[in-house]
Amino acid sequence: MAGNQDEDVGRSTEREESKEPRSLNNDIVTYVRFKNRCDRIATLFWFNFKGSLVRYSILKKGEFIDMNTYVTHPWCARETVTNDRLVIDKQRVFYPAEGADLTYKLVYIDIPVYSLRERCKQIIWKAYPDTDPKTLDIPRVLTKELDTKKSVSYTDYEGFHQS
Repeated sequence: MAGNQDEDVGRSTEREESKEPRSLNNDIVTYVRFKNRCDRIATLFWFNFKGSLVRYSILKKGEFIDMNTYVTHPWCARETVTNDRLVIDKQRVFYPAEGADLTYKLVYIDIPVYSLRERCKQIIWKAYPDTDPKTLDIPRVLTKELDTKKSVSYTDYEGFHQS
């Protein structure tokens, strides 16, 4: 019986971790300053209550935006041109913490450590944007992965900010 309970606990944890990020409620207000410190142009997205991305801002290196948000509202960032994943406060999906006062907590948008495979694909996409991957002398597995262009589906926030 104890073995079954342990297995059930493991399964429920897996299910919770595999859930797509989405906003849950508007209970606890917090204040965050998102600052782009990478050399890439970053697009900042909020996950709405359905888990869909809402584009909030485009930030060049050194730019920031102050957001009044909630602790259960997840955020993510992508490189604007290529849609490559960026990290916020070293996380793929950033969940703001509850603030002690009305000051904005500074979090950085950075380039993550990409796998060698992902970095190879980025370089090939950039160097050969209009070339059929099948014509390149590269491993077949990369050819298949390069055949699919990355795209991100989102809506714009009404007060969308672009500098």
